[in-house]
Amino acid sequence: MNQDHAKSRCALLATVAAALVLAVTATPAAAVNGAFFGTVAAETPAAEEFADMGAANVGTYRFPLDWSQIQPTEGTPHDWSAIDPQVENAALNGIEVLPVAYGSPEFAAGERREPPLGSQQAKQGWKDFLTAAVERYGRGGEFWTTFELEHPGVEPRPMTALQLWNEQNSPTFYAPKPSPKEYAKLLKISNQALAGADLAIVLGGMFGTPRRNQGIYSWKFLKRLYKVKGAKKLFDAVALHPYSPNLSGVTAQIELARKQMRKAKDRKTPVWITELGWGSAGTNNHPLVKSEDGQRKMLRKSFNLVLDRKGKWKIRRVLWFSWRDPDTDEDLVGGVCHWCGSAGLFAVDLEPKPAFDQYRKFTGAP
Repeated sequence: MNQDHAKSRCALLATVAAALVLAVTATPAAAVNGAFFGTVAAETPAAEEFADMGAANVGTYRFPLDWSQIQPTEGTPHDWSAIDPQVENAALNGIEVLPVAYGSPEFAAGERREPPLGSQQAKQGWKDFLTAAVERYGRGGEFWTTFELEHPGVEPRPMTALQLWNEQNSPTFYAPKPSPKEYAKLLKISNQALAGADLAIVLGGMFGTPRRNQGIYSWKFLKRLYKVKGAKKLFDAVALHPYSPNLSGVTAQIELARKQMRKAKDRKTPVWITELGWGSAGTNNHPLVKSEDGQRKMLRKSFNLVLDRKGKWKIRRVLWFSWRDPDTDEDLVGGVCHWCGSAGLFAVDLEPKPAFDQYRKFTGAP
């Protein structure tokens, strides 16, 4: 080996070694944008909880934009009093918001989980609701005018994405039964309302394997949705809730969804994981309930999986469900979610669980 070649080889080895050191020491947050890691609230967080989110570098906060609560009576003004503090506190702590437009008031549908498609009056009410939400919280929205006056120097965090409905492939959240054709109608009228708005339209997050009668597996729902003429042009991102007792189930749900996207020649559309989590109650009564350390391990393994394959799967968000255990899990357990009561990164008393420290490692929080 001549001297020049030896020097070149040493330089190459030094470069490789430096790259390996960076790969080992760099935090996962360095490889993704600031909004990538997020969380979902089972109950509305207090202001101090938003401060904790900011300190933990939470990038996205997902919450319900419930039409049935914002306008329960036909013809009355929209009441944003429950939403304003959440949007304000998120912005004060540098967090993006992801509202989930959901819920029909009695004047628009037979029940809250039924989409407002039964009459022109109901459809118009939904469109007016979406338009009002964008005019308030979107870029240049009226909320931000007041915000900038009250918080000079703080950067506004306008709504840049809107999720339409929740788990529309499950009868738990979509009545009278899941229907890709009917959901496509909801997407269509929503697009009409949001035409010209500068924001991404995200499909409702789909749980992979809803077990209730008439539930549709997420990838099968997606396959049928793509078959509806024009549906592919009605959204900017697919959203999944790939809950599973193990990583192989998480992987399978995402792979099967991407397979349908490839078949539909929709390879470039990203996937947002808008819910993912496990409980920490330490019982064996439900496959999604682990011990506190088991919850921590599942967060670490699942987030590592998503980071490892985010390019292949085109993942743009992963949001942990949930931020904090609810004060009462009565509503959650009442036939809707038998494990959600212990899925938080914090206990009810705001004591952090081991999973929270693990979450902070991914976000690169100090």
